[in-house]
Amino acid sequence: MDMIAVLKKKKKEMKNLRQREEKRDNKAVQDAIDRKFKSLTEQIHQLMIALRYAKDYTQFQLDDKVLSDLEELLIYHKRTVHSGYADRDNVNRTEIDFKDICQNIKKQWTKHYIKITDKTNSTLKVISKIDSARVSKCLNDIGKGADWTTNVDNFETINKSLSEAKKLIDDLGLDQEIITFLQKMNNGRATILDLDEKVIGWLKKESLESRVKLTFISRGNRT
Repeated sequence: MDMIAVLKKKKKEMKNLRQREEKRDNKAVQDAIDRKFKSLTEQIHQLMIALRYAKDYTQFQLDDKVLSDLEELLIYHKRTVHSGYADRDNVNRTEIDFKDICQNIKKQWTKHYIKITDKTNSTLKVISKIDSARVSKCLNDIGKGADWTTNVDNFETINKSLSEAKKLIDDLGLDQEIITFLQKMNNGRATILDLDEKVIGWLKKESLESRVKLTFISRGNRT
């Protein structure tokens, strides 16, 4: 074989090698994009499930803006694989939009969480010294939902704990006058003037008379 033929053969072999390397590299890149697309799909799916549970158990409802953004995200994400392969630019855009939506959901959840738990938490803290074990458990379980999560078990836990807290509060027969007295007592500000007939009757009913102590304070400590 002459030198020209050898060079042509080597050139062809090098071209074939380069094509195989490009194909290998392109496949590696596409595989990474496909994995990212799959991960995003799973995260979006988990988010949708969490939103459904949050609505069912806590009546959490997104505002129209986030709902619209979420709908657009789902449509765009589906189009990402219209050619059979996940498009890198589309996947990256979906990832950015998804993160923005999640941030907005977190903000809305925080407002909703405070709305549905604030009054109950405040009352539980007032009665914490009456039934510390039950109150502590309720506060702990309710607190699991303070931050937005896609752990659906948390929404059921919050709902159950709020129901248990309501039963505990109802069983104690609390009204605003009793709650005010307990708040003062917990803050060391309750006086004999607060022990009216209704409060004394409630203390007796709950067998709490022996757990309430009165004491003198010096005039200099009075506020």
